[in-house]
Amino acid sequence: MMTVAAQAHIQKKDFLEKLLSYAEQGPLAVLAMNTDGSPLLRMNRAYYIFGLVGLNELVRIFKGSELHESQEALDFGLKVIGFLHKEAGQLSAESGMKFVLEQSPAETTAYRFARLDLKYFSPEAGRYVLGDIAEGSIYYTNSTRLNTAADITPLQRVQEEGKFHQFLAGEVITHLQLGDIHPGAEVLGRFVKRAFNESASRQIDFTPEFTSCLTCGKTVRGLQGKCDYCGSSDVEGIAKLTKYLSKISGWNKGKLAELRNRKISRDF
Repeated sequence: MMTVAAQAHIQKKDFLEKLLSYAEQGPLAVLAMNTDGSPLLRMNRAYYIFGLVGLNELVRIFKGSELHESQEALDFGLKVIGFLHKEAGQLSAESGMKFVLEQSPAETTAYRFARLDLKYFSPEAGRYVLGDIAEGSIYYTNSTRLNTAADITPLQRVQEEGKFHQFLAGEVITHLQLGDIHPGAEVLGRFVKRAFNESASRQIDFTPEFTSCLTCGKTVRGLQGKCDYCGSSDVEGIAKLTKYLSKISGWNKGKLAELRNRKISRDF
């Protein structure tokens, strides 16, 4: 599978280089600008990513438990990602391109892959997809993350997800869902210090949620069905399960199910 993905990257690289060869006359004129002897986009410095999704479910299939449920499951997950990291390095050496593993957002992939597996590999796939099959709101756990619904402490999440960060390039992060709670600066400060000293995590993110009123324009903390100020039910929820906040009205069924199932971090 990684070889197929690498071939796709090679084809994309060849196509981009062809477009860049047209310089100012081509569709990538801005990226082809040459002000210091080299184009703005220098293909020899480019990284080519392999995004990951569903490690938690793969581990559950092979070991019978999710990443957070046993040390055996966690160790197996680390072994899988370590192998993929090694394969990416081998493909890099063979092709002269820099292939890396990345914690990609997978806004639609976690939902799409779960639906495809349920379509082509039922009933077996139904035992492992997360969410509600009857409603079609199903998904896989993204990247190398633990299940967002896992009933574990924030520190355990940071520690266990952080063990995978050594294998990943780019922006790697552990999200801690706050919902509408306000832990306070001192509490979060102590937690960050513990995370720094007691984990290998590269980055953590404290993720609140908001409700914006489309009638009066006010915004409040937490996801609510109506506005605290004017009482209007014409409201928009704003949350984050990937790397950025967005309006949940635009989310697919899988992401909405993940939002409903998420574990709010409280015990800092």
